[in-house]
Amino acid sequence: MSDKELSLLEIRNLMLETLSYENDDIDSEGKNFKMYDYRGTQEDLFRLMENLAIKKGLINNDIRQRVGAWGATGALLHPGSSTNFSDDQLNKVYESFHLLLNQGIISPGAVGNMGPNLPNFHVTEYGLRCIEEREILPYDIDDYLYSLNKIENLDEWAKFYIQQSLMCFNANCFDASLIMVGLANEVLVEVLIKAYSGYLGKANSSKKSLFDSNIEAERTVSGKYRVYREHLKDSSMKIDQDLKKLNIHLDVLANETYLSYLRLTRNELAHPASLKTDRITSLMIFISLVKYCEKQYKFINYYREY
Repeated sequence: MSDKELSLLEIRNLMLETLSYENDDIDSEGKNFKMYDYRGTQEDLFRLMENLAIKKGLINNDIRQRVGAWGATGALLHPGSSTNFSDDQLNKVYESFHLLLNQGIISPGAVGNMGPNLPNFHVTEYGLRCIEEREILPYDIDDYLYSLNKIENLDEWAKFYIQQSLMCFNANCFDASLIMVGLANEVLVEVLIKAYSGYLGKANSSKKSLFDSNIEAERTVSGKYRVYREHLKDSSMKIDQDLKKLNIHLDVLANETYLSYLRLTRNELAHPASLKTDRITSLMIFISLVKYCEKQYKFINYYREY
């Protein structure tokens, strides 16, 4: 059996992805939930979910994959006997299913020949929106990079470091993975500050010169970023009303997220030993990374187009 650690969040996302999956390669008869208007049984969901996990390399394929008719109740799952999920993974599968029930993403009962109660269920209208907006997790390297590629003008070096960090994460090298994220963020901050300096120069060359001098006086990436943020808030946003409208992307929560990336940069780490992480911590960083890049590039692209 695979002993790969999977968090509850990863299991939950795998369940959502199974519900939204439209290809025909995770069921013996090529079926999926879309074909049945997002209705089925727990057996259907768990069977397809297990096959998708095998396809993604998240669990080993040691036990012969189960075959079942759509809407069937199925047999009990026993790790090492009737399922490739481990005890811990299977517990999280059950937990995730009931979390989706409690959150109103799925609801008991399925119209037609299935019945009004569990194990029959259907995806709610709200659930369909949640399926579309699920987080892209780092083991979905192609989907993750596709999301990054949709960011207009994203720097190629930043993209390269993020791709390297994904490879490290999926090799369980979590410290190395976050160091690569830190390198990507260094690039983003440099691009951001350069774009802002150019923006200032279009309106006031003396203001640009003073800003550049203050930036050069800072040795750390976080120090440079602090100078940029203070100047942005105390000066530019008081003058440029269109820029002020972007302030929604600089809320308190976003600030904390930005700082978490700055702490990963090379000159913020006194010694490699000061970076100790695990799968869950790394996963949280990756989940917010795409949104972080999107928000920063809203400013970068504004400065360039001003």
